[in-house]
Amino acid sequence: MNRSAAALLCVLLLGLPAPNAWSAPKVPPGSGSGAVLQTVPVSLPVLSRIGQKVSLSGFYYGGSIPMVIDDISRTDYNMELPAGCFVPLSGPRPSGLKSGDRITVSGMLERPGKTSSLKNSPAVLKISSPENVRIIAPRILPPATMKPRKPEMLRRLEKYRPGDLVPGRKFAVLIAGGGGPENNHIRYWNDLLTMYNILLGRGFAAADIFVFYADGAPPGDVEGKIEGSMPVNGTASRTNIQRCFRTIGTVSRDNDFIFIMTNDHGGGFLEVRTGSLDPGLYGGRVASAGEANDSISEAQFSLDLNGDGDTTDVLRADESLNMWTGRYYDDDFAADLNRITRYGTMVIHLEQCFSGGFLDDLRAPRRIIFSATSEQRVSRAHSASPANPQSVQPYNEIFYWFAAALLGETPDGDYAVDRNGAPWTPNADYDGNGKVSVFEAFMFARRMNLKDGLPWYEDDSRPGCITVTVDTRNVPEGRDGWLGSRTFF
Repeated sequence: MNRSAAALLCVLLLGLPAPNAWSAPKVPPGSGSGAVLQTVPVSLPVLSRIGQKVSLSGFYYGGSIPMVIDDISRTDYNMELPAGCFVPLSGPRPSGLKSGDRITVSGMLERPGKTSSLKNSPAVLKISSPENVRIIAPRILPPATMKPRKPEMLRRLEKYRPGDLVPGRKFAVLIAGGGGPENNHIRYWNDLLTMYNILLGRGFAAADIFVFYADGAPPGDVEGKIEGSMPVNGTASRTNIQRCFRTIGTVSRDNDFIFIMTNDHGGGFLEVRTGSLDPGLYGGRVASAGEANDSISEAQFSLDLNGDGDTTDVLRADESLNMWTGRYYDDDFAADLNRITRYGTMVIHLEQCFSGGFLDDLRAPRRIIFSATSEQRVSRAHSASPANPQSVQPYNEIFYWFAAALLGETPDGDYAVDRNGAPWTPNADYDGNGKVSVFEAFMFARRMNLKDGLPWYEDDSRPGCITVTVDTRNVPEGRDGWLGSRTFF
């Protein structure tokens, strides 16, 4: 009997499938040279596939570190990106790739090295070739109809060196922690750099401006970075900032002007659903004591915030400011700042999410404090006008308009025309005295605010604050707004 006949006999007697019906064994995704990778969306379970080749779909973002993210709108919030919503990218990328492009990307999922700046990230996708990144749907920006330009004051400033400017006993501390490389949006650097230049132009000595940014080094070539340079005094950490406040406190006098600016992510309790974020505690901490208007009802939100097994408690939350690593809570920040006891006026500008929660802690005589949002809302990035579309938004919303009020021009020359196409320039000099006060600049920013944050302002050192737009002229003495209307940079 030949082999063909024997095989046929086995089929008939044993019920085996014919040889041409036998199927090849299934190959698990990511194994074997002939395996076909299945593209999956970015998600938390994907991060467990360390050491495997994967193909991910999502949006490209390059405004902090290169990454693929599930929802590009998440980068608009001044809050940390949730775990599992993004994967950092390492390796060559195709030219022309820009933030907001919908992509698929394949590579090896690896754990970051111990010396990597991404050592706190659970995984990094290593790309071997630009061909491993495919643009599925490019982000289409309308054509620009104007050319951005620097404000006139900053152009004049370029011919000076910091040492050439008239020094004054004015101190400034500019802070942007970033919360790690993946959350450190380039707008935080841009805001600090713009404010640094404004302060130099207003007579602040370079040696009296202290900058604590991210890991202590200026950013490299990051998408959306504006031109210019600024010295950085150190890593954004509580230790460094404490030391700075102590130093200023030992030399400041009763007529000195002090400016404090915080600008990055914040933590606290979110009271309304915002985008994909449900109400809840994000980076804040439950406190047993606090201000009366800080109360949060677990029953209202059906949340067990203190983890005691019920939803019947009424609690309070401490807000926080992100450092490069760790959080700086409002109570601690206030205690450290209070080491500065001698000054004429102190202005405190808070940009982070939930920043309104810092007002009660920082309130004191001769302090002007304003926040980009209330204690239970997020703050956001500024959106460029249709005439100047941007894939990465280079400024925060309230800071952008506050700077525009002080400069008499927008920081990037955007919004040069009004809705009717007529020339337009910012004018925050509401009382017509030829100068823009701190209160006028804040109220201008509040009026121009296009986002859902609710900016707050206080300067009378008493409970309560301004939460609505008000007339900046003829503010009664002793009321909120009176000190700020008489204070100028």
